[in-house]
Amino acid sequence: MLPVALLAATLIGALWFNGPVAAPDRPVAVLFPPWWSEERTLGAAADAGGAVLGLGRLSGLVVTQSSDPGFPERLRAAGALILFDPRGFGLCTPSRERLR
Repeated sequence: MLPVALLAATLIGALWFNGPVAAPDRPVAVLFPPWWSEERTLGAAADAGGAVLGLGRLSGLVVTQSSDPGFPERLRAAGALILFDPRGFGLCTPSRERLR
């Protein structure tokens, strides 16, 4: 139940703040469909031209970065549901299970 509530809160908050967060050379958190595999998620971020900086606590959440101004549009075309500033929600740090 808690992961669903966190996902819902993240989606609502990200939609609320989904402004120009993907400025060139700034990290951006990207939520891809949570039912995608980790390989597909990472591949989509890389195919959009970004350097993957890390995975978030939720399935489908990736922190990535690119200096190309067209990067946000390519992320959306690759399947990104939401783009947001990775500093805002605390969900963009690895979970304890991934650290083991």
